Amino acid sequence: MKWILRIILAGLVLLAWMFRSAHSEHKETAVIRLLGDAEFSPFKLLFISDVHRRELRPDMFNDQVDLVVIGGDFVERGVPERRIRENLRILTELAPVYYVFGNNDREIGEERLRALLEEQDATILDDESVELFGNAKLKLTGIDYFAFREHSVENAFRTVEKGDSVIFISHTPFVFKHVKQHYPVSLLIAGHTHGGQIRLGPYGIFDRGSLTVSGGITELISNGFGTTTLPLRLGAKAEYHVLEIHPSPGRKHLAQSSSIG
Repeated sequence: MKWILRIILAGLVLLAWMFRSAHSEHKETAVIRLLGDAEFSPFKLLFISDVHRRELRPDMFNDQVDLVVIGGDFVERGVPERRIRENLRILTELAPVYYVFGNNDREIGEERLRALLEEQDATILDDESVELFGNAKLKLTGIDYFAFREHSVENAFRTVEKGDSVIFISHTPFVFKHVKQHYPVSLLIAGHTHGGQIRLGPYGIFDRGSLTVSGGITELISNGFGTTTLPLRLGAKAEYHVLEIHPSPGRKHLAQSSSIG
């Protein structure tokens, strides 16, 4: 009988730990140098994705950043409008916000969410590229969740030219391979996978989030900030990212983990 009680107690402790992990927040930082010909002053980009049902607080974000990118699944069915509006307000007070749609966002109604984003002066990247800081060679390129549209990537890169320094934003990382093979890109950022959300050691539905460099191109896949289905995490911490981005002198590329104040 005692061993049954011990198993039950251990299970409750584990659930409490997983719940706490799902409602924590971790800031991941990196210094990144972009391939391409763009010349620009270093800037800071805050990336957050997969907020889902979580409530943001102003004291979560202490960095001075130059732009905020929301990588989709900011909401899902059942999230009250008050929470959506407040979460957006917190982020738009940090810096100009850019937004790409994820697979869950439309559950509250696309027109309703677009109205809330426009109300907070957020820029929705609808399969398009925009110049950053008035620099024609420095582009932020974003696509809608690819399952909902045809030719998303092709349309997004329509105004990108060879030699541009391009930051590519997608809700899902599963388009990264295609983008790298066909388009000039320096940095690719996505969420969607939640890092597997609940992992048993090295095993999970998806790989844990990571920042990697290969062939001079940086890829960031985030564990995301919220959860879906179950408000639990194990082995895949909730996170957002602050990236300090520099031009690449001599067309050399470097990405390194770093604490940036």
